[in-house]
Amino acid sequence: MRLTNLSFRFSLTFYRLPPIPVSLLLLATVLSATLIGSASAQEKTFRVTFLAKLTEEGETVERGLEWRIFGPRIGPDGKLPMLADATGGTRSFNMTPGQYLVHAAYGHASAIRKLVIGPESDREVFILNAGGLALTAVAGEDTPIDSNLLRFDIYGQEPDSRGERKLIARRVLPGQIIPFQEGIYHVVSEYGSLNAEIRADVRVTAGKLTRAELKHRAARVTLRLVRQRGGDALANTQWSVLNESGDLITESTSAFPRMVLSEGNYTAIAKNGDSIFSHDFAVRAGLNSDVEVLVAG
Repeated sequence: MRLTNLSFRFSLTFYRLPPIPVSLLLLATVLSATLIGSASAQEKTFRVTFLAKLTEEGETVERGLEWRIFGPRIGPDGKLPMLADATGGTRSFNMTPGQYLVHAAYGHASAIRKLVIGPESDREVFILNAGGLALTAVAGEDTPIDSNLLRFDIYGQEPDSRGERKLIARRVLPGQIIPFQEGIYHVVSEYGSLNAEIRADVRVTAGKLTRAELKHRAARVTLRLVRQRGGDALANTQWSVLNESGDLITESTSAFPRMVLSEGNYTAIAKNGDSIFSHDFAVRAGLNSDVEVLVAG
């Protein structure tokens, strides 16, 4: 696995947050102030500005943030009432005096603070202690992998009481930059949809963009049933692929199925009409190949 740490620049494309429900959008203020609290129009309010940084010394995050402001008391539904919601970067609100819980989310990084708003309230800074993570992978040492065949799942490092890690981000695209809290994450990469999988632990550093390149021990294979070497693939062929232990890996009815297989030894079985043909073949990491099964006689 190859790791690169770079300064986290905000011109990059970040993870898109889930859509905000319409009911919350009615409370949101994206460009201007929002009145918070149940006080009457005559009650004094204080304008408070919220901003977030990846680190104490870092720059202010100006896009990709989601702010949520909650009341301090649990409602009849067992939840804290959300009073306002806003997205973007730095945001200002006109707030009545009182206690609030303010949550700042940036991708999979977040910070929450309990605040008491009063005459001295002016500017609140949230330190996210976060960095960015971008994942890519190759097959073998340096064979490129088509991005549409590659996905990543990202888990927390520590398993729970059942020995399972918490899934944090699913089906992450290669090269996609996502903010995470500083720490170590367990990454599972799938190449294709069969048995090519690799795992690695990756550290995210606050204020930095970590680029990690994983190496799959796998390759793409194309199967063809032919009458002679280099001949056209025969139509109406049913395929089965078994691993060295005889377990079924996949089936197909394509004339020349393409698949990704992890490194190892396999058997291709082709049924065409009433005839069945088989061929043993090996997959080597990063070496994409055509496997031809010859029609006997």
